[in-house]
Amino acid sequence: MAKKIVGIYKITCKKNGKFYIGQSTDIKRRFSQHRRKPPARMQEDFDLYGVDEFIFEILEECAPEELDKKETAYMNELQSEYNIKTEGHGIFDEAREKLRELNTGKKRPDISRKVKCVETGEVFDSIKAAAQWCNVPSSTIVMLLKGKGRTAGGYHWIYADDGNEEAALERIRQMPEGHKPTAETLERQRQTKLGRKLTSEHSEKIRQSHLGKGWKPSTYEKCCRKIRCVETGVVYASVREAAEAFGVTVSAIGNVASGRREKSCGYHWEFFDGQIPPPHEEENPTVSPKLIRCVETRKIFKTIKDAAEHVGISTAAIRHTLHGWANTAGGCHWEFCTA
Repeated sequence: MAKKIVGIYKITCKKNGKFYIGQSTDIKRRFSQHRRKPPARMQEDFDLYGVDEFIFEILEECAPEELDKKETAYMNELQSEYNIKTEGHGIFDEAREKLRELNTGKKRPDISRKVKCVETGEVFDSIKAAAQWCNVPSSTIVMLLKGKGRTAGGYHWIYADDGNEEAALERIRQMPEGHKPTAETLERQRQTKLGRKLTSEHSEKIRQSHLGKGWKPSTYEKCCRKIRCVETGVVYASVREAAEAFGVTVSAIGNVASGRREKSCGYHWEFFDGQIPPPHEEENPTVSPKLIRCVETRKIFKTIKDAAEHVGISTAAIRHTLHGWANTAGGCHWEFCTA
């Protein structure tokens, strides 16, 4: 990566000799920006003569903390015609008027207003605080509040002082879906969330927000329900616990219990409501999850996760081999075994 040049630069018009003095912590990047959109006072000459009639040069390199002092000194000494700044690094009345005109009529979210998460009911003092809470950029919530999105961080957001919460939420739901993220974007998002765990307070707020509201059950709610393997009769405290025991994803077992798939890991699964279900014909509580064997070494592992950690590969790689979606994983063939 090229080293950034910090310092003072000068842009001179060959036709009339006028010039502009500026500062930047990355002069090369600033030159590129000025070639596309020059400073306001240079715009007319840029349109008249073209960018090729301007000379871009570096006057001095300096430390970032010296930029203001150096720029003011050069502007006072050379009396640049294109600059709108004057002695003391202030701004001319003309510049103030131009800035006022540019900003007149522009609408932006009131950052001093409090925002509310509709699902949890929690109120935040600012957009920034809300963005930090759900680990998303502030701009994501800003765009939602401006009507350009449905959710941010998986939640609906409105201003806390909005008089009609239901009307605001319905307005959000009526918004168009927008573009769908690419596979690369989804994978990048998945990688950033690996290992991140919700706090118990956060999880409880999510659970409470769904009680009696008719919302689609959250992932948290599914993962905290007890689940039973129909064939073995073994009851697990959560879908996650069962998934870790078999070395599969939470959704692989959760989708079976929800009726979206028939089996996972060769077994049927059902949510356990505390009532003892009728005995299954082949029920055997002592049966453990299927064992995994490496065909080449004949070594047996209790779970896919144990096998993956031993070889140093992902559980998905071994799982794909076991289900016939791939030939080998980690240079070996893998199979289920009963002993």
